[in-house]
Amino acid sequence: MPAKNQCFYGSGTPLSRQYRNADHDSEIPVLVRALLHRITLASVLWAACAAAAEGSQAGSATTGAIGGRVIEARTGAALSRVLVTIEGSGPAELTDDEGRFELTGVEAGLRRLLISVVGYTFVRREVNVAPGERLELTIPLSEGTGTYAESVTVSTDRFHAPDPGVASQQVLGSADIQNLRGVAADDPLRAVQVLPGVATGDDLRSEFSVRGSGFGQMNLTVDGFASAYLLHTVRAVEDFSQSGSVAMINSDILENVTLLNGGYAQRFGDRTGGEVNFRLREGSRDRHQVRAAVSGTSASAVLEGPIGASRRGSWLVSGRHSYLHLIVERLMEEEGLHFKFADAQAKFVYDLTSSQRAELAILTGRSRFRSSQPGGNADDVFDGTNATAMAVSTWRMVWPSAMLTGKGMSAWNGFANDDAIGRVRLDEGADTQLAGRVDVTAALGPFAVEAGIQVERSDQRRTRIRYIQPRHQTVNDYEARGSRAGAYSLVRWAAGRLTIAPGVRADRWSVTGESTASPWVQSELRVGRGATLRGGAGVYRQFPAFEHTVGLLGRSDARASRADQFDLGVEQRIGEALRAQVTTYLRTEEGFFRRAGAETRLDGTRIVVGDQRAAFEQRLDGQSRGIELLVQRRHPNGLSGWISYAYGRHRRHDTVTGERYWSDLDQRHTLNIYAFYRVSDRTSLSAKLRAGSNTPAPGYFRQVDEGYFLSEQRNEYRLPAYSRLDVRANRTFSWGAHRLTLFGEVMNVLNRENVRFAPPNLTREPVRVFRLFEPLIPVVPSVGVLIEW
Repeated sequence: MPAKNQCFYGSGTPLSRQYRNADHDSEIPVLVRALLHRITLASVLWAACAAAAEGSQAGSATTGAIGGRVIEARTGAALSRVLVTIEGSGPAELTDDEGRFELTGVEAGLRRLLISVVGYTFVRREVNVAPGERLELTIPLSEGTGTYAESVTVSTDRFHAPDPGVASQQVLGSADIQNLRGVAADDPLRAVQVLPGVATGDDLRSEFSVRGSGFGQMNLTVDGFASAYLLHTVRAVEDFSQSGSVAMINSDILENVTLLNGGYAQRFGDRTGGEVNFRLREGSRDRHQVRAAVSGTSASAVLEGPIGASRRGSWLVSGRHSYLHLIVERLMEEEGLHFKFADAQAKFVYDLTSSQRAELAILTGRSRFRSSQPGGNADDVFDGTNATAMAVSTWRMVWPSAMLTGKGMSAWNGFANDDAIGRVRLDEGADTQLAGRVDVTAALGPFAVEAGIQVERSDQRRTRIRYIQPRHQTVNDYEARGSRAGAYSLVRWAAGRLTIAPGVRADRWSVTGESTASPWVQSELRVGRGATLRGGAGVYRQFPAFEHTVGLLGRSDARASRADQFDLGVEQRIGEALRAQVTTYLRTEEGFFRRAGAETRLDGTRIVVGDQRAAFEQRLDGQSRGIELLVQRRHPNGLSGWISYAYGRHRRHDTVTGERYWSDLDQRHTLNIYAFYRVSDRTSLSAKLRAGSNTPAPGYFRQVDEGYFLSEQRNEYRLPAYSRLDVRANRTFSWGAHRLTLFGEVMNVLNRENVRFAPPNLTREPVRVFRLFEPLIPVVPSVGVLIEW
């Protein structure tokens, strides 16, 4: 190969070589004329070559190159098949298996780099390309709807555990929430329903059970505060009624959701079951951006951006409106159900100094439920409304080895329910909640110390009216207030492979004047070769609610319910992306409430009609035990998801009558499966399966042939097994600095005829019950579109 920019003459022989080959025997004049001729031609050729070389150098001086890696923000894992482009008509390339990309021929100057892959945030990053230089970048992508940040904290563990020592815990990131929430409901609690050990059999409700504990026994927290007002639902009606519910949080503003099945540290207290923690993400500090989504059942929008030119803070505002009722009315026309909601959320974050931060989160929502089923009972809810407003403020101070956090919370909820016949106001109430807490964490050598204190005040007003022949009568009416004060502390001691974390919590409830202490201990032992043993034991207590202690249905001698929990689990890691878990548990319960006199039952051949004015009595003890199995894979570029199976037995014992029966939430077998696969940079597929043997029909019922009758034995009849398979597909399209995502979902693909319990009608001769259950959602396709800019 000739040297670069070397000029040639004639047949390609260099001029210097041609000159050396001249015929020295020729006459001098001829040689001179030939030499002058060649010099003239050479001058012309050299001028042309110089111009070409100058043009080539000028081209190199106006372009540069961009290279680097695209990684997952949380784990630092390389992301392959990510589309990296220059806005406009610049070059484009997909990242390789190591997450690397190389863009050449990029025009020098300020350019906007666009990075897009389905399931991760859409990044637009401005870079300055120097002429003739190569710019090396590392670009972290947050999963789901997370925000872009050039500086991130990387954890190499793909299965992060926020509460070390808890044998059974799961964290849903933003991307999994998006795929599991459901297009129709857009509900993050629907995503939690697919987690290992979670049992549910109602398509229209967000609530679920874990290890036989109901939703009312679980803590539901948002940004560090527990609250009972985070649902769009019909409040104050009987536990088993025709209604629906949806979480009052837009999934697009969640960073993650954590489920702790049991054996956890009691930072919030006052619950005997599991714990669900919502963590709201902060807005983008990089730039202003908008996300707008429209589907067949709802519309939502998220706006966010930095605060100030210094970008020391961020703001985020979200709004959501549902028209789910249009679909439910068509699918369940015979049931006459109508449910719709609207909500809004906002979060503001500002760094006061390099070590201090202030935050404010606001949530508000309103929902309405109507039932127009013909032939309904007089107390069937016809029109129910529910509204909530909540605000959480946070101040945080960070030192190299310690952190101090102060929080305040205020919440209000109001509701009203009217009956189906006389338009009588069946339920009406209003709640207010004010709370403040301070938490501190510190590292002291091999010890990690955590402590906190919380003070909370609650006000509650209730009026309940029910039809008791021959007219409507007041069943309950009260107005009460109370305060709860609590404190906790725990010490985590790590010595090599062993970690032990004992803790204790103390609480006092002013309504009953009772003080409680709840100790616990957690341990973790890494035995090597990827195996870890975890165990925990503790005492968990829950104070009686207002309705248990005041009003016409309450008892002044009510005390806190108690549950003793014991967990033991083993986890085996298989490489970085795969793990298997086996967890066993035992929970004993004491002093739980029951309104035994409110249930209609059979006593021999005599019908004992339930009295709706029957008071709460603390007469239930119980035991729950079971095993949970999990195989989970998490890979940013391949197949991700889990297969989980849970077996449990949950018994109750009435200490007054001596009755022993299966719990209302006793689901023996639970199978939850989730799978996600990214086909390309633009397409992803996912599927989820929820199946269970289902729970008893709560009450005194039995089946004879094809009919249903009253029974002497409680929870004798079980609902038919529940099973539902949903599939989803996402497809992204990018143009300029915008991205559009089309998503489609088919609910109940197999069109299984699932049912849920409904309050039945009763005939006396013979003692037969009708309408014991009602059908749930059949196969339903749904589509939507998301636009980001």
